[in-house]
Amino acid sequence: MSGTLTFSGIIFVWAANKMNITKVDPPTVQFLMVQMSAEEAAPPPPPPPPPAAAETQEEEEKEEIPEEEVPEEIVQPKETPDKVPDVKKSAGGAKSNAVPGGVPGGVPGGVPGGVLGGVLGGQLGGQLGGVATKRDVSQATAPKPIAVVMGNAIYKPDPEANKLAATKAGMFDKRPGTVTIFFCVDVDGKTADVKTKKKFPHNDPKVDEICRDTVKKWRFKPFMVGGKATKICSEVDFNIKFN
Repeated sequence: MSGTLTFSGIIFVWAANKMNITKVDPPTVQFLMVQMSAEEAAPPPPPPPPPAAAETQEEEEKEEIPEEEVPEEIVQPKETPDKVPDVKKSAGGAKSNAVPGGVPGGVPGGVPGGVLGGVLGGQLGGQLGGVATKRDVSQATAPKPIAVVMGNAIYKPDPEANKLAATKAGMFDKRPGTVTIFFCVDVDGKTADVKTKKKFPHNDPKVDEICRDTVKKWRFKPFMVGGKATKICSEVDFNIKFN
């Protein structure tokens, strides 16, 4: 027992020596004083130097001195007429040649109400030496009613039913609608300027094309105006219905 206690004491002492903590000096604390100061703003740049004065100034406009007009030399006529001619008579001509409704300064053969200085037989706004032209009566005027135009019709077939039935509207939609075609009748009785004014309302351009082709086949007797064939225009409505 004594030996065991002795051995344990030796171990304890040895362990205590191993566990001995060396005493060290306490750490020193150093304070660093930092002084912060706001930097002053940089001074503004100096203002730009004033623009240099113009080296030369514009010369003042010289006042224009009006030139003195030299009075014309008045020459006294050598001979003086005994009588002063009557202005009214000389302007309008002799009383025997005066035109009723004429004006002073007119000439014999002029037209009452004409322009002074005009050309005999001329037209207002015309050019001297120009050739007078007449309006071509064969040109188209305002559209005529279709009933008047059809009075001169020689051949006027209707749109072909089998072609209308073969269109998309004829096979599937089958809703009716109206197509308006504008056309003109030329001087030889043939149709011209055929256009679609109002399309088929159910969006099938093939129906419009069939109506235009139908009008192109129409023939008429020439329309006479003043004894001369003239071109006229009109509009026709096609009421399309499907079975």
